[in-house]
Amino acid sequence: MHSIEIDDQVFAELSQRAIGFHVTPNDVLRGLLKLDPVSSPTPLSRVVSPRIALTESSTLADFVRSERFRRNHQAVDKFLAILGWLHGTNPKQFADAALAFQRGSRRYFAKSEREILHSGDGVTAKPIPHSSFWAMTTLDNKSKRIVLEDMLRALGHSPGDINLALAELPDSGIRRSHARSRLLASL
Repeated sequence: MHSIEIDDQVFAELSQRAIGFHVTPNDVLRGLLKLDPVSSPTPLSRVVSPRIALTESSTLADFVRSERFRRNHQAVDKFLAILGWLHGTNPKQFADAALAFQRGSRRYFAKSEREILHSGDGVTAKPIPHSSFWAMTTLDNKSKRIVLEDMLRALGHSPGDINLALAELPDSGIRRSHARSRLLASL
């Protein structure tokens, strides 16, 4: 079995087409590709929501422990990977929380790189994997943890899961004092 990454529009279309007790996103894709159906139906006990079926890990803890996540070595890549997983598990709730997230005049999440770049001097942004969102990345690890913690709380994650995710972004010793000072002052 392999995992695939899809965007929100494709996911929404698969969700609409995956109707019935034994219809999975895989069944929908097999039909669209004109492949023969799988010989045995998925047992009812294994049927999961399409969102879970299309993500590698069903919990944040599973994702942080996954091989896919472990391939990220830089804190910024881990930060973006967790944000990408959060988006993949609940795109609508993530979009609402991300677009509402702002500290002072700076935008930390946006639908375009330009929106973030125009929110302050010396700002950089990177795309959040497997989403249509961008995240500000001109942050030291402590500031990344603050932003990530706020997002995890907004998305209803438990304190244990939040601490597990934050532990993946240890202090690097590098300080971007101007960005950190502005972030901490705006909190």
